[in-house]
Amino acid sequence: MKEVLNRRIDEMFDDMVKDVQKLVRIDSVLDESTASEAAPFGKGINEALNQFLSISKELGFETENCDGYAGWAQLGKGGNEAGILVHVDVVPAVGDWKYPPFSAMIEDGKIYGRGAVDDKGPAIACLYGMKAIMDAGLPMNNHVRIIAGTDEETFARGIHYYLERENAPAYGFSPDAEFPIIYAEKGIIRFGYRLPLALPDKNILSIHAGTRLNVVPSLAEVQIAGITAEKVESVLAARKDRSRFEVLPDAGFVKILSHGIPSHASYPNEGYNVIQGLLSLLSAIFPNSNDPLKLFLHKLNDSFAMETDGNSWGIACKDEISGALTCNMAILEADASEAIVKFDVRYPVTHDSDQLTARLEGYAYELGSDTKYELVQHKKPLYVEKDRPFIKKLQKAYAETTGEAADLLSIGGGTYCRYLKNFVSMGPVFPGQKELAHQENEFLALDDLRQFAKIYAQAIYELVK
Repeated sequence: MKEVLNRRIDEMFDDMVKDVQKLVRIDSVLDESTASEAAPFGKGINEALNQFLSISKELGFETENCDGYAGWAQLGKGGNEAGILVHVDVVPAVGDWKYPPFSAMIEDGKIYGRGAVDDKGPAIACLYGMKAIMDAGLPMNNHVRIIAGTDEETFARGIHYYLERENAPAYGFSPDAEFPIIYAEKGIIRFGYRLPLALPDKNILSIHAGTRLNVVPSLAEVQIAGITAEKVESVLAARKDRSRFEVLPDAGFVKILSHGIPSHASYPNEGYNVIQGLLSLLSAIFPNSNDPLKLFLHKLNDSFAMETDGNSWGIACKDEISGALTCNMAILEADASEAIVKFDVRYPVTHDSDQLTARLEGYAYELGSDTKYELVQHKKPLYVEKDRPFIKKLQKAYAETTGEAADLLSIGGGTYCRYLKNFVSMGPVFPGQKELAHQENEFLALDDLRQFAKIYAQAIYELVK
């Protein structure tokens, strides 16, 4: 059976690559300014969803568009429903790219583009795994449905919409994390602090940094007045990260640009957070001040510094299942009326979330008596017992396809799996590979794509046979 499926994957591989390119070429970043009743998350995401369903239909699957919030493609009828959870939305393509981020350019056996790994390439690989099973005419006692969400990178509204209207699959996986199999995902708390400003700051005119809560910010801009560019340069001269700043004199103010290294929020130590660097710089430029905005920024810098573990906040913790808490200062905005900072905290699966949220809320007062705490989102942790039968089947498929042990792992990232029972993540990052999701120059190696499809074909068949 394995040989039959693998051979069919090889025969279809060129078509699979072309379909990945079709999907990656669509800029499917959330854009609610172009939203409509048929496209609740904007034109780009809607186009990507329709393209995915069009590819699915061309491959011979039954399909349905769930009002632009999700879509599905199905193989088989009867028995239990095995589910595969994918998404067609992507995070913004920030940073310096070798090729345009939505070009799907192929070079040296790699497809470059935002979403190539997260999650368009794996989604297409799953479709072709289903296609191989269908073409082989293998017997099925259960059926499989691949469910494509549209809002995974923000608030998961698409999958929630689907689950409110459709029965949840009995079990399944999502190709949206790491190989071999992820059975535990940290809890995620996204929140912010808002400080209203009664009077404009006389020096700091504006700050703009970060775009998404689940991305380590890589670009910041601050405009300051009442200080010369030479003064800023003198402060920068003593810093090890001098090269990450540009000082641009302008009419009546000085503009400072800061450049960092983007990374997924679940691995904040792998990036360079421009907000943390900027806070340190501003604290050095304005060391002593009673202005509310500067005090707010000073306290953020003193309590967060360049940490990613929350130690100075008193929230550092870890467990044996999922490791240590991580913290990403993701967005910082300030103008004449208010300052806003937003965070993404990922905590171990066994940690008391009530205790953590109480500490985060209480910290608002330490930033200033007028500071307000705002909870954006709380995703509870995922933990699935290791001895579930469907997990054993997935382990068998991975081991037989790769010849490697199918160890069970935990991650700091969050997937659709946490919203359903009996779901785990499976791929697409192989052991030892660098995480490319949410980073500049994201790419998918063609050899990996071929292997994805073979693994997923085996995994799907184990679940439906």
